Amino acid sequence: MARNEINKDLICNLTVKAEKPVVFRQFILEWPFCKWDEEKWISVFGEKEIPFRCCKKNLLSNEPCWERQCQIKNTTFKRFIESITSKNEWMYFDYKYLHQWFKSDNEIFTKLSWEKFGYPEKGPSDTTLWVGSEGAHTPAHQDTYGFNVVAQVHGKKRWILFPPETPGLRPTRVPYEESSVYSELNFYCPSEISDFNGLSGGYMVELCAGDALFVPKGWWHYVQNLDPLNISFNIWIPHEKDKSTLVSEALIKIFVAQICKDLPQETAKLLINPNEDDLSDTPLAVLFLQLETVAKAYLDHKRRTRRCKRQRTEEDTATNSLDEFDINTILDDKNNSIEYVPKISNFDLIRLLENNVKEYTSDIGTTDEADGVTSSLCLTKALIDSFSQSNVIDIVKQNLFSRLGDM
Repeated sequence: MARNEINKDLICNLTVKAEKPVVFRQFILEWPFCKWDEEKWISVFGEKEIPFRCCKKNLLSNEPCWERQCQIKNTTFKRFIESITSKNEWMYFDYKYLHQWFKSDNEIFTKLSWEKFGYPEKGPSDTTLWVGSEGAHTPAHQDTYGFNVVAQVHGKKRWILFPPETPGLRPTRVPYEESSVYSELNFYCPSEISDFNGLSGGYMVELCAGDALFVPKGWWHYVQNLDPLNISFNIWIPHEKDKSTLVSEALIKIFVAQICKDLPQETAKLLINPNEDDLSDTPLAVLFLQLETVAKAYLDHKRRTRRCKRQRTEEDTATNSLDEFDINTILDDKNNSIEYVPKISNFDLIRLLENNVKEYTSDIGTTDEADGVTSSLCLTKALIDSFSQSNVIDIVKQNLFSRLGDM
């Protein structure tokens, strides 16, 4: 199958059915954003000030650089461009929904479309923007909802990924954020490289302008900017398991909120990400209403699914087989430049981390070594993590639904 024969329906099927990350080389090269230079981006952003998350590049730690540790600097995009060669800090305008920062007549709005991926209904209102300098990164984490489609439009960005059930990543819900489960491992500049000994099953890919990436639901990912200026877009596509996940997250939110309510404010802030700062002020009645809403939606969905399974026909089965065949055909054809993300060995992963530490700490002068921010929360953190484990939450959900009359 030649590359020009690939249609959006096949690509959509691929992102729905593929169980491993897929990279699309130069798939969006015709997007106008891939051709924009720095001056063009300056004109698109204009003179408004935007908040950048900033942190020292030479920060060694046994924990990731949590968002709470970062400073927020408000500046224009032009002044940001003028500062990106700094050796002292990285800057990140990250996880920002376009509709919150740009007017509908802005070129980003008028020219952005995800139709090529089979999602014509997805547009600027569903899209997040990530703009950062070299060294800017997101701690390793899982997204709790949906799956991820990423479009790299400027610069080079490294993705390190692991399957959902990979042992050794030390998942934690502290700091708490509804949409993320973080890893306690620091993939940026770890003070203890030995923490990564034996960590296997990883995948690694570097995206350049024009490349795209599909990240399946639940896959761990650590993301780091490699060039002075990096810009990317992404969307999250809902997954059939999201309704069950919503119930899990509502239960965890109630638990974390109640713990935060009875702690000193400064201590409570260490337990949550800044975007959850209003959690301890949320009335319990509101949290229970949220739980009731998502639980009802899940039970209704489960009943509909049971009916659909009983009505499934042989024609449906044949169609699914054809879809799987078409997906394999796409991935097996090297002319398409669409392939699974390659694996990275433990040896190469450790060497990559060592090079990161050397690059960001050897040429800057004195290295700063940070204490663990959440280490003082030992018992509280352990309690939250113990309650939030998937096997524990699954038992809570099963008992909850049983008492609600579903089982």
